[in-house]
Amino acid sequence: MTHAQRSQRLLEKNGIVSELIKAPLTLTQTGCGYALSLRRHVPEALRLLKAAGMLKGKVFGYADGTWSEAGDDLP
Repeated sequence: MTHAQRSQRLLEKNGIVSELIKAPLTLTQTGCGYALSLRRHVPEALRLLKAAGMLKGKVFGYADGTWSEAGDDLP
């Protein structure tokens, strides 16, 4: 959770709003974990987190009731 909180603070300092959530059970092997939910500014958030070395784990998108993993072509 600490990593997610640090990531959230970085985004907030850069004007990007995110929500700290419990990772959906369908995305975790152990049923535990935290994630950040973003509704806007996703490419900018990914660039910031990647530049800060804070992009850990996987990135997923949610559309039409389905989660899908983002590709390796992240910004």
